[in-house]
Amino acid sequence: MTAENYIDTSVPYVTPDYTCSRVLSLMDTFKMSHLPVVENDIYLGMVSEDELYDKNLFEEKLSEFGVMKTPYVQSTQHILDVLAVATHFSVPIVPVINADRKYLGSVTSQNLLVAVAKITNVQSKGAVLVLEMGVHDYSMSEIARIVESENAKLISSYVTEYEDSTRIDVTLVVNMAEISPVVKSLERYGYKVNTFFSGSNKIDDFYRERYELLMNYMKI
Repeated sequence: MTAENYIDTSVPYVTPDYTCSRVLSLMDTFKMSHLPVVENDIYLGMVSEDELYDKNLFEEKLSEFGVMKTPYVQSTQHILDVLAVATHFSVPIVPVINADRKYLGSVTSQNLLVAVAKITNVQSKGAVLVLEMGVHDYSMSEIARIVESENAKLISSYVTEYEDSTRIDVTLVVNMAEISPVVKSLERYGYKVNTFFSGSNKIDDFYRERYELLMNYMKI
């Protein structure tokens, strides 16, 4: 469930050559409060309706707008990372780029709702673990090997990064309800298990928290 799977290519984008009045007209046509700014296929940032009105910019070009917010996700990031970015920047769409910063499209709040609904409908027969580590210590192939050595299967995973920090959290969804052997095995290999959830009630709570985060975001 990566960002590239939920891109809405119908979301328009603008270029620095657009006048602010033209941008506002486009926002009104598509009923959108934010639009990505792209030049030569490269993502530059995002402009909002409120900012244009606050700065009283109309006939000026976007190139004169100044510094813009630059929320985005890489195409390979998990959909919950998209939700985290959307919530942090309080934006209704999240631009998606590739490794060369080429703009691929945007994930809308509607698509986020669909994605999280799929996650919350997953059968809660397994467990969720959250590992803490340095970004340079991350190796999904090794983690998967350790999990599978305990006769468990890794259903899904995603990485949460922290601004101005080399720390990351790695969330694992495993198909084994009795998760203690996996936890002990990971710890034996030096991994720090911050927390884990097993049993249907605890798994439901885990997904419920993320669903509530989405609902707060949808109020933006």
